[in-house]
Amino acid sequence: MAFKITKEIKLALLGILSILVFVFGYKYLKGTGVFSSTKTIFAEYDNVQGLTPASYVQIKGFTVGSVNAIELSKEHAGKVKLTLFINKDLNIPIDSKAKIVSLDLLGTKAVNIEQGVSTTMLKDNEMIAGEIELGTIESLGASATPVMDNAKNTLASLETTVQSINNILDVNTQNNLKSSISNLNKTLSDFSQFANELNTQRSKISGLLDNLNSFSANLNKNNNTINNVLKNTETTTNNLSKVNIEATVNELKSTLADLQTTLKKVNSGNGSLGLLMNDDKLYKNLKNTLETTNNLMYDINAHPSKYININIIGRKQKNESAPKPAPNSSN
Repeated sequence: MAFKITKEIKLALLGILSILVFVFGYKYLKGTGVFSSTKTIFAEYDNVQGLTPASYVQIKGFTVGSVNAIELSKEHAGKVKLTLFINKDLNIPIDSKAKIVSLDLLGTKAVNIEQGVSTTMLKDNEMIAGEIELGTIESLGASATPVMDNAKNTLASLETTVQSINNILDVNTQNNLKSSISNLNKTLSDFSQFANELNTQRSKISGLLDNLNSFSANLNKNNNTINNVLKNTETTTNNLSKVNIEATVNELKSTLADLQTTLKKVNSGNGSLGLLMNDDKLYKNLKNTLETTNNLMYDINAHPSKYININIIGRKQKNESAPKPAPNSSN
């Protein structure tokens, strides 16, 4: 008696095949491939300085991998643990260092591997030493503190010297010295106030740069995903609804370029810095706009089917829920 393949069996086989195609396709479109060609190394830091997953791992400016995960270390309390994916064939000396650096004036973070001289190479799932490179704003604040300390020590020595020769000088000379010390005190006070204002404004700028970093990382990640989806699904199905996503991404890139130009003008001292620092309303509006855009890009990446409708066996999936906020968005 010949075995007859029923309609139910055909549907079951079609469902299993669809699941396999989806899994393999998801791996391919994500850019990681079905079979991994990378090896994993770990690094620990006291503070990751706004580094985000999918950030670049570079050696001498050349990208050799990416940051896969960021989490609190379970082995060492108070440390943050990074999981790095790098090219499998890359040989890294065991005494090398993974330093968190800024790629541009906006503060975009990446991990730069400074190679050591050891003949022993790192193996898969081994630990590499982690370091942090100070950014432009942090370096400026750190440089101001020793200058203030030196000025205070100089002033103390000067006051001691004045007291020592106080009985030798006449009244007019003493008055002149007192006037000079008073002026010096005022200058030091003004400089201290300037340093305090710089530290206060640094927190605002750092917050804005963190939002820009998050926005830039999500934009780069989603840009690759969207391009891969459009290229691969175009040759495998005719049921994909045409969505002008590429134009949206280009507009976002243009917006980011305008933001970079604006920040350059701020750094050039044309007056825009004072407006951004003192106008809280402008700062809050810009921050809210970036967070909203970040949430949208995250939701596109997390739920692409809400924006790209694919008909499967005549059915059309409806997505009416509102975009979900990104995990690193502020409330």
